[in-house]
Amino acid sequence: MNPTPEQLAILDFVRTSRANLMLRARAGCGKTSTLKLIDATLPPSSAALVICFNKSIADEARKSKSFRSATQIKTMNSIGHSIWAEFSRRELTLSKTKILDIYRAIVDDADRAERKHLWTLWDAVKEATDMARATGYIPATHARADRSLYSFRQLEHLLDATPTPEIHGLVDRVLTESIRLAFAGTVDFNDQCYMPALFGGIFPTFPTVLVDEYQDLSPINRALVAKLCRSSRQIGVGDEAQAIYEFRGADAMAMPRAINEFEMAVLPLSVSFRCPSAITSNVHWHVPDIQSFRSGGIVEELPEARPLPGSAVICRYNAPLLHMAFNLFASGSRVDVAGIDIGARVIKILGKLGDESQPRSQTLAAIDDWEAERNSLDSKTAADTAACLRVFVRATPSLGLAIAYARRIFEATPAEDAIRFMSGHRAKGLEFPHVYHLNRSGIKQGGQEQNIHYVVDTRARERLTYIGD
Repeated sequence: MNPTPEQLAILDFVRTSRANLMLRARAGCGKTSTLKLIDATLPPSSAALVICFNKSIADEARKSKSFRSATQIKTMNSIGHSIWAEFSRRELTLSKTKILDIYRAIVDDADRAERKHLWTLWDAVKEATDMARATGYIPATHARADRSLYSFRQLEHLLDATPTPEIHGLVDRVLTESIRLAFAGTVDFNDQCYMPALFGGIFPTFPTVLVDEYQDLSPINRALVAKLCRSSRQIGVGDEAQAIYEFRGADAMAMPRAINEFEMAVLPLSVSFRCPSAITSNVHWHVPDIQSFRSGGIVEELPEARPLPGSAVICRYNAPLLHMAFNLFASGSRVDVAGIDIGARVIKILGKLGDESQPRSQTLAAIDDWEAERNSLDSKTAADTAACLRVFVRATPSLGLAIAYARRIFEATPAEDAIRFMSGHRAKGLEFPHVYHLNRSGIKQGGQEQNIHYVVDTRARERLTYIGD
């Protein structure tokens, strides 16, 4: 395919200017092919670094062999791991259970009567510890606390529920020990960016650094990029209207902050190769500049529909997805619920609600109590999670059978022609010929909610059907 006028303008800018550049790439607008075109315009022997959002994207980019031999393709974590290994002068041990091991030692050191209570706090401590490292929080009592990017008060607003002072104290203990172990050579996935970004390292230099999915960078990712680009030209690509991962610690303002901090020129990629004109016109309420490379497509609204095999049903919340998937599964349809975020959490919470012989009525009461407790901490997800729990409990006479049914639904190997069910967050980066957007009216106003609406709608290559409103 010949480059579009927008792509030609970008390539001309790259050739004729040394300025930093941000590409505002709308949904399906060829950002990956544009990065390849940019790389091809660089001098053959000029080293460049392409930073991919995750390992699968990096692996795919390498396998494509579309980048120059002088270009390195890495993830944030692989870059950070190498930097920290060299800085600490140790052969690093990557431990997936590092934070759990630290917490277990804290629990084992407590009084026997206190241990059960401490384990009830584990999930909240783990969530806050992970968020602390995504946002760049360092405990105030640590010797290098002055390097902290976020205060605990700032990061707690990103958590599902408000942490108690006890949880805050435990997070500080766990994080302090985690930092100590990282200096000693034991790291986990989150340490790979957190430690070099805040605690030191010698950063490699490249004439050009290209950063993909800029809208999804966390504060610690941005700090890592800033150190990598001290003397490099930076070219970023992203779409702030697709910023939907704040709950994971992504910086909702990553793109505008980078544009300001690095004095980046901004050029558009607004012609969607994925979505036909009917679908791009349908999202002009949120992204008025998006266009389509081809005309056609269908956008429709139906009071109800039976999704076709091979299609995708996408919803902002998990409970409506589960309810529809459950009904279709019971009627003999093949369903794939791997894209529903909450599967493992549902099974875990059900297992804590009582004995497996507990009847339905008592289990429903236990769910009410669980939801009330979470709401007392201002949980953002309690209502959706509780609704998911009730889907399985109401369909079975006992708690044990509800757990078994949930496992059957979530752990089954799907058929190739199965109807795929997924949340809006899990759908990002994917595309399907026919998308059913379930319960569009349930999307709230404010924050990143309207971004999720836009993401869901632009997964469709041919047909978008609104159902369940």
